Amino acid sequence: MNKLKFLIILFITFLFNLKYINSLKQCKISVLLSGDWSDMGYNYQMNNARIKAESALNLEMSLCYKDLEVSIDLAKQAIEDSIEKGANFIVISSSVHTNIGYQYARLHKDKDIYWLIRGRGRPVPDDLPKVAVLNFNTHLLHYTLGLVSGYLTTSGTVGFISPGPQILALANSNSFYLGALASRNNVTFLNAYTGSWYNPEVAYKASQMLISNGADFIGMSQDDMSVQKALMDSGKMALGITGFSNRLIWGSDIALSYITDWSDIFIKYANHILNDSWPEYDDYYTTLSQGGSLLFDTFSYRVPSEVQNLVSLEIEKLKNNSYQPFRCNPMYSQINLNFDSNGCANDMEFKNTKLLLKGTDISKIIDLGLYTIPIEFVDYSNSMKLGLTIVSGFCILFCIISMVLVIMFRHAKIIKSASPIFCLLILFGCIIIFTGCIIFSLSPTDGICGARVWLLSVGYTIFLGSLLVKNWRIWLLFDNPKLKKRSITNWKLYPFVAGILAADVLILALWQGLGNIRSESRIGIDSLTKYQYSNVCSSNDQGSIALYILLVFHGIKLLAACFISFKIKAVDIEEFNESKPIASSIYIITFCLFIVIPLMVSPQSVASQVITIVVCAIVTTLISISLLFGSKFYMMATEGLSLNQTFATSTKSSSFSLSLEKQKSKSNGLEFEDSDESEEKLPQIKNYSNSEIPNLHHNHSRLAHFSSDSCTSAEQDSKLDLENQNDENEIENEIENNQNNQNNIAEENKKVENSKKDENLEKDNENQSIIQKKRLSKNFNEPEIDPNDV
Repeated sequence: MNKLKFLIILFITFLFNLKYINSLKQCKISVLLSGDWSDMGYNYQMNNARIKAESALNLEMSLCYKDLEVSIDLAKQAIEDSIEKGANFIVISSSVHTNIGYQYARLHKDKDIYWLIRGRGRPVPDDLPKVAVLNFNTHLLHYTLGLVSGYLTTSGTVGFISPGPQILALANSNSFYLGALASRNNVTFLNAYTGSWYNPEVAYKASQMLISNGADFIGMSQDDMSVQKALMDSGKMALGITGFSNRLIWGSDIALSYITDWSDIFIKYANHILNDSWPEYDDYYTTLSQGGSLLFDTFSYRVPSEVQNLVSLEIEKLKNNSYQPFRCNPMYSQINLNFDSNGCANDMEFKNTKLLLKGTDISKIIDLGLYTIPIEFVDYSNSMKLGLTIVSGFCILFCIISMVLVIMFRHAKIIKSASPIFCLLILFGCIIIFTGCIIFSLSPTDGICGARVWLLSVGYTIFLGSLLVKNWRIWLLFDNPKLKKRSITNWKLYPFVAGILAADVLILALWQGLGNIRSESRIGIDSLTKYQYSNVCSSNDQGSIALYILLVFHGIKLLAACFISFKIKAVDIEEFNESKPIASSIYIITFCLFIVIPLMVSPQSVASQVITIVVCAIVTTLISISLLFGSKFYMMATEGLSLNQTFATSTKSSSFSLSLEKQKSKSNGLEFEDSDESEEKLPQIKNYSNSEIPNLHHNHSRLAHFSSDSCTSAEQDSKLDLENQNDENEIENEIENNQNNQNNIAEENKKVENSKKDENLEKDNENQSIIQKKRLSKNFNEPEIDPNDV
């Protein structure tokens, strides 16, 4: 029986404890912040209170959502997420979200969820018993800091920056002005709006504007410290108006800070939830009294002691809630507010007013309205544009001087062999390229976006096209194993240059017509802020395709240049052989392309892209024309113009050819000299037998015919044939007059021939070049290459 009684008592105790355990409530806090919790201001203090309450009461892991001022939808999502994650104590810390908080509190009023919402009054209708309204009495704080500003200002001008009447009522602005007026009766008050609680860039710029208008102390209702930074950057003291002890960061540059400590409020209401003692329809008013969440920090040592004493006395008065000089002032009649029996403006009208006081005759209020940062155009740096323009200008001057030299010395052997007209075309193309580089460095407009691509593309086409065509003629004339007669005048080459240029112009026209080439203003590129913009060139997809085709077209020209430079490598006449300069130019251009393409693909600023393109264009073009013309001008300067010299052969001329010429000259008892006076005398040709001389004479052939543009090919052929016939008659007469000496010469030749190996003789005969044959035929009055039209 006793055991049964014990079990019954134990069971009843268990049920009682179970009921008690179930009756204990849990509290999970969720805080919604308008800005970032690292702002060292209001949001920081709110988040800090959440952490302290969680630690003090051993609460479940709380929640925090930041930067919710950006979008109302973000705030709604944060509330819904908080409820979904089990939060039952939701703190709406910003007055921006007051109505949203009331809306969701009403939507979930039947649930066990409690709310602390910052506002200026209870909701209407007030059917939310689980909502406590946080009345943040900032007005007495701003009044006190205005009092400090009036005492410390040296210019007599103070200012205030707030979000604006559409976001926050102007009670704080009016309170700050009345505080400054209480300490200085002739103060000038400047007021500006940012349009947001948290917009550091606008707040900083607005502060600079007020400073430029004479303000040396500025109050504010912002969630960051941009106003303070602007003041300190200008060498002035600032006020701590973020709720955080700003002197811990800025030291003595902060005259005085107010501090908000929200941890007591969080702990108070969290305990109500845990103890199931929530005060229905509660309002919490912040005060300067003990536990009222508001207090002032210590003064900076830079604040005079008499000012400190005066302000401290006023703070002691303000701890009495009945003392409200920021609200009880007859000047509120200027904005038609009603007054109570104590001579104070109606509390709700005061807190919700969107009108600014009008000031007095000696204490003016200047409302500067909403401040917006002017959108600033950011162009390429002047140093960049100046540098690229100067370098391109020097390059253009170099090309013009080179053109003058080519025209002045167009009859010089080395210039004539390079075709002066095509040299001028090459230099003209380079001038167009350098002009395009100057245009490329200018700020993009619709015209510049098209012009810079046209100039660079057409310039490279004229440059490479002329270089290709003139060396293509050299290849055709010297790659002539059958010694066929070829007459290639400049007029026959012009259509090829024109055709290449026409193809380039056609692609450019398609790019221009279909690509919608234009200049666009963009923000957020490179290192620009959202208040800066820059112009960039853009096109549609069709324009991009046309541009790729244009790049392929120029790539084909580079390949063709490589091919021709390879083919003319074997030309023995140095003046005609430009394979090395062409190959070097192609290598440099290709190397730059391997630099430019990766840089263009990789992320970089627009200015860096422009610099890369222009520098590569200048470097490749300048080096190319230096290789092509520098060597020619150097030879002219060191070796003379050599107007009457014949073309010199390279060291690749076979020794057998020279010895054969020498034998031939001796066999006729003659020595042939070149028609140019400055040319060295050719070695005398070894003697040949009588039977060999006619064979060499009758087997000659014309190698090539470079005709000028001043006379027709037929006329030149007839002149050349007549000269050849006269030369041949002279040779035959001389051979006949020296017939008596041939027997002795034949014996001497036989000795010479026996001393040489047959295999070396055959090898030299097979490797004998066209130019060597020309030399041999020339000594028998064969027609020589005419340099006048190369």
